[in-house]
Amino acid sequence: MQTDVAQRLVRYLSAGETISGATIAGQLGCSRTAVWKQVQSLRSLGIEIDAVAGQGYRLQEPLELLDPDLILDAMDQTTRHKLNGLSVSASVDSTNSALQQLTLAQQHGVAIVAEQQLAGRGRRGRHWHSPFGRNLYLSLGWKFEQSIAELGCLSLVLALSVARALSRVGLNGHRIKWPNDLLLEGRKLCGCLAEVQGDAQGPCHAVLGVGVNIHMPAAAANANIDQPWTDLRQSLPGCSRNALAALLLEELTLQLSLFSSQGFKPFEEEWERLDGLKGQLVDINVGNRSLHGRVAGIDKQGALLLDTTEGLQHLHSGEVSFGRL
Repeated sequence: MQTDVAQRLVRYLSAGETISGATIAGQLGCSRTAVWKQVQSLRSLGIEIDAVAGQGYRLQEPLELLDPDLILDAMDQTTRHKLNGLSVSASVDSTNSALQQLTLAQQHGVAIVAEQQLAGRGRRGRHWHSPFGRNLYLSLGWKFEQSIAELGCLSLVLALSVARALSRVGLNGHRIKWPNDLLLEGRKLCGCLAEVQGDAQGPCHAVLGVGVNIHMPAAAANANIDQPWTDLRQSLPGCSRNALAALLLEELTLQLSLFSSQGFKPFEEEWERLDGLKGQLVDINVGNRSLHGRVAGIDKQGALLLDTTEGLQHLHSGEVSFGRL
């Protein structure tokens, strides 16, 4: 599918009116057959388009497409100055991988936002379900002078930054599932992925990816998603994707700068408040091991503290699920 043509077609249909195939063909500079093929391609992406006999096409529900100008206009001036680039793509394998195609020197302060990810992934390589034009997929590059060992809490800072942005759009009750998933009423709302490379003594380059469920289509209920999920529409039906993208970039640039200069200390109190695992019984798969215990918080390196029958464990990675009683 020609993604630029698809975007233009969605923009025409997002006006909320029924538009004839002939009118669309004239606007796009193509044949009515080509319009029909593009409509079929959009439907294959999960976009619900009605064909009204004798009238034309219309979206069953309006879509808000991402617009770099709207995102930049919604940001504060400080954030705009810290960004070294912002681009919106129709479709990418993942926003993290798209950003990593730049050289390390080019990545700092550059943000990529996409309408769809074809191979989006979360922790442990899991596929991220990403229907076109429904959610928010965003990555930001950032350079740290610190060593890799000093960035152990980076994933936590990433999750806290997203939590702050969600609070600013009016969401309440969300919590963080260590290290960087955000849950609402026990269901996954957002996933984050921090990928870091660099020298042992620094500097390091991080690519920080965020995926937020905003308006999942009805068909997603039958999709092969391996955990309970929710979206912002359930709590904030009027949430703007462009406004949220701006707030995410404001919080990310602000909190990453703070973390770079002061470490995790300024974030400890907020982590305590938003920690969705502390005190919970959980099962954690670490490699070939399965551990069961009660979460006792985190240590200074961001590792999960798990109180088990074998003593207190410090876990830097692992797949967490809520445990048996």
